[in-house]
Amino acid sequence: MPKKDEKRSRVRVPLKSRVRHSEYQVLGTPVFLENAAIDLSSGGISFEASREYRVGSLVILEFELNGEKLKLLVCVAWVKKVAKDRFQVGAEVMAMDPGEKERLRSHLGGMIESLGKASRSGTRKKKSVNKKAVKKKNSKKKTAKKKPSVRKKQTRKPQSRKMK
Repeated sequence: MPKKDEKRSRVRVPLKSRVRHSEYQVLGTPVFLENAAIDLSSGGISFEASREYRVGSLVILEFELNGEKLKLLVCVAWVKKVAKDRFQVGAEVMAMDPGEKERLRSHLGGMIESLGKASRSGTRKKKSVNKKAVKKKNSKKKTAKKKPSVRKKQTRKPQSRKMK
């Protein structure tokens, strides 16, 4: 299931939601942009953005989950350019309201469970293999004949005789 180069330790689920995002500002009013969310885990989120964020920058995210609005403070972990003015952003959750955290965990648990059921019901039974037939078939295969090895004649150096 996990990819070879996968770095996440938590299960992520696809998220079909709009996400509002803005770079965190200590003073001033944040200006939110709206794009699509890609996936979500208990420790992070990935989303599309129409602007490029720097790795390490803090971003405020708002999105709906089961009809409830969630607000997160995330730190950008990676950014990938996918088109001229389109970026995929991966971010780690830094802070959120404790009540929202519990709702997020509950929602993710339900989504993971439903994804697990869907993948189990979608798998087909493997065909049984007749092991005797496979063995017989393999024994009929021609084996490559080995060429006889040719040995070089070894020449001995004459030993010097000691005179008495």
